[in-house]
Amino acid sequence: MLRNNPQSRRSTPVKRIAQALGAGVLLFGLMACSGKTVDEHIQQAQVYVDQGDNNAAIIELKSAVQQDPRSAQARFELGKIYIEQKNFESAEKELSRALELGHPPPKVIPLLSEAYQRTGANVALADLSYDEQSMTTVERLEIGFRKLQSLIQLEKNAEARILIDQMAPLESSSVYKGLIEAHRDILDKDYESALTQAIALQERAPLNRDVLSFTARLYMLNGQEEKAAEIYEEYSKVATDDIESKFALANMLVQQGETERAEVYVDELMQISDTNGLLNQLKGIIRAANGDFQGALDYSVKAIQFGQADPRVRLVAGFAAYQLGEFEKAVMHLTVVAPALPDGHPGLRILAASQLQSDMGTDASNILPRIGELSAQDASLFSRAGYELIQEGNIDAAKEVIAQADKISETADDLTRLGILKLSVNDVEGLINLEQAVDKAPESVTAKSTLATAYLGTNQLDKALALALEWQQSAPNAIEGFLLESEVYQRQANYEKALQILEKASQIDSNNAALLVAQIRLNLRQKNIDTALTFTETLLTQEPENVVALASLFAIKSDKGQASDAISRIQSAFNKDKSNQQLALLLARAGLASQQPKLAVEALDSIEATRGAPSQYWSMRGFALLRDNQTDAAEKHYETWMDLFPKQENAVIGRLLILDAKRQYERGLDLIVEFLARKDNLQVRLLEAYFYAMAGEAEQARTKVNAIDDKYQALPFLRGVKARIALLEGRPTDALDDARASFEDNPKTDNLIVLVQALDMTGQADAAYQLVEQFSQANPNDMRVKLLLAQRQISKDSQQAIKTYSEMLEKTPNSFVVLNNLAYLLMEDGDLDTAAGLAKRAYDLQPDNAATVDTYAQILIRQNNIEDAVEAYNKVMSDEVTNEEVILNYIEALLKNGSTVVAKRRLEARSFVLPESLERIDALRQQFDL
Repeated sequence: MLRNNPQSRRSTPVKRIAQALGAGVLLFGLMACSGKTVDEHIQQAQVYVDQGDNNAAIIELKSAVQQDPRSAQARFELGKIYIEQKNFESAEKELSRALELGHPPPKVIPLLSEAYQRTGANVALADLSYDEQSMTTVERLEIGFRKLQSLIQLEKNAEARILIDQMAPLESSSVYKGLIEAHRDILDKDYESALTQAIALQERAPLNRDVLSFTARLYMLNGQEEKAAEIYEEYSKVATDDIESKFALANMLVQQGETERAEVYVDELMQISDTNGLLNQLKGIIRAANGDFQGALDYSVKAIQFGQADPRVRLVAGFAAYQLGEFEKAVMHLTVVAPALPDGHPGLRILAASQLQSDMGTDASNILPRIGELSAQDASLFSRAGYELIQEGNIDAAKEVIAQADKISETADDLTRLGILKLSVNDVEGLINLEQAVDKAPESVTAKSTLATAYLGTNQLDKALALALEWQQSAPNAIEGFLLESEVYQRQANYEKALQILEKASQIDSNNAALLVAQIRLNLRQKNIDTALTFTETLLTQEPENVVALASLFAIKSDKGQASDAISRIQSAFNKDKSNQQLALLLARAGLASQQPKLAVEALDSIEATRGAPSQYWSMRGFALLRDNQTDAAEKHYETWMDLFPKQENAVIGRLLILDAKRQYERGLDLIVEFLARKDNLQVRLLEAYFYAMAGEAEQARTKVNAIDDKYQALPFLRGVKARIALLEGRPTDALDDARASFEDNPKTDNLIVLVQALDMTGQADAAYQLVEQFSQANPNDMRVKLLLAQRQISKDSQQAIKTYSEMLEKTPNSFVVLNNLAYLLMEDGDLDTAAGLAKRAYDLQPDNAATVDTYAQILIRQNNIEDAVEAYNKVMSDEVTNEEVILNYIEALLKNGSTVVAKRRLEARSFVLPESLERIDALRQQFDL
């Protein structure tokens, strides 16, 4: 199949130029040969105007202007049509040119003045001059009015008064004479008199746009906005082209709360420009007033996007977002304008409420003092703020907010919340608030239950018993009062009486879950395990996912050595409802208790790490991750915890402990400084001193220790820090007592090493050895201590050292230190074959380590494999190797390999200072005749 020749579709450059010229010539020819003169074009245009076809008329007139650009008549007629079409800018251009070309001023100037007025060309209008004698009185008054307005706009008041005086003698019934005269009062700022004249003029000419505009503005100046809006609405019907006035009218109606009337004009204007910031702002306000909060938010956001910076647009957006429950968006918008809002502004109350809903307690506490006069309705707001601040760890701020809530809490619910908050910050007056709540609402189960819990929590059993009896009297068919009484007797170990009360309760509701829980608890306290299990199974039959029953089951089964059965039941319940956070926490606790940290991690992964997560989640997940050896994941977890709750010391302490384990002390110090800038905390300051000591910065560590109050100086942890500082400063005697106190209080490996170091440096090596040996026996899986012990056994009991290293090798088969040291000991003991295998493994792990290479090479030499030994030495020997024994071993290997020249050069290049090294060099010189 043949294809079209692509060249046939393409014109050559010469041909294309010819075509272009041909088209231009043809077009010019058509224009030139249209057969009409300029006058004929003008005449044809008039025919089109008479027929109402202005667009066809414009084409004819433009053709005339093109034929004769100096045709004043054509330009004048074109300007007239533009005036009719409200195209005032084009009209101004054509009419100005017509006047310049000599068209009669009496015909041009009235139209030109209108064009100037409508385009806002005040300077041109003020400077407009004309032959008054050639104008009719009405024309002179209309032009004079427009010129007068321009002069006032330009603040040329003196010239304006002169113009008014010049117009005064003119006799006419035209409303423009009245408009001009009314401007005397405007210049005198007598707006009331001016308005009186304007009203009279409006009655004479109710459809005159200038009269309507003038009257509306005077109503505004006299503070009668509603009347002004009415007149502007009449004006907009006449002046349909006046976009600016419609803007003003829509804005005015919105401010007056006439949103339905305003929306008509806003929608009309938005058809012209839907990206206008002000229009979108007005639309947002209107939608909010109509309860359409999604529309209000969308239009307000659009207004902001298109540059509207009016604070009101942020207020509307924030209010709408709050009503929609999108609290973070509400915070985002209201935070922008909050600094500019006066205290007491409603927007501040909405902002504080939104911040609390977004778990931003500290931010809300900064706004709450600005919300103005408080009322009982604000109690829940302050209580929520107190709760959030406690969650954040900002206890001081929480107490301040609680004090404010205390002043305004009146209802039972508010007093209950207040009581709980006070007890949360160890303020026992919270009990009084809870008692007040019960007095105000004696029928409230919530108030009574909370008070009962508080009484039990503070061990006020007499008050709890009194509450229980009162509860039974006021609600004899309710089970709660009986359960409370039984709990009191249980805590008093009066189990017989407690059982009697529970039997009374069972007559009311024998299948009540709370009753079954009480029966389980009673039997567990009495060690009636089988009976407790029966009640537990009964409850689980009713409610398979009951957390208390499952927890009881785990406790009982664990006691019987059947924990796995209970864990399976808990896991089954959890799998049915993974959104149940209490089940997730129970499964995690069970996993940790049964040495299954991975199970705990998996359970806790079902809880989202947000500020709304249960408080137990944070510490439990961090612990589980560490137990599962997921150190990096644990560190990220603590970072998230700190980001969400920057003032909670448990979050920063958890992260610091990880950094301590990683020996990343500089990072830890940065974290500590950042935290202490937000909140002072003793535990963190103690860790700060410790981290400085561990980083080897003795002076800084001492400064931090000295800054801690004297009453804490005897703390064993702080004494451990002091011991480290003393060792860094070369004061082992001063370190000894502090190191011992720290170790005895917390016998962990790090503290042992400090004490051992202090003993060694004070000449108590035997005591140090005994201490290490005892600690290792008590902690057989502690590889750091075993290594410490084995190193000391090398010089005291090499056979025991071999045994210790062999035990370590079983648990740490890839430890090059263990492999190397065991190889060395076996070599010295004559077991070259075993030593060679171990040394080769250590060498393969650390081929660049001089100590590893030395052990490996010495074994090779004893196996008479000297060449391989020298080759291994050559890979690591450099100026960085300073151990004199290793250097001399290398030189001896060179000599045995016949490399005498190299050996002598190496020997002369080094300086040896140890007596044993100098003695060995003499022996080598004699042995190899150097």
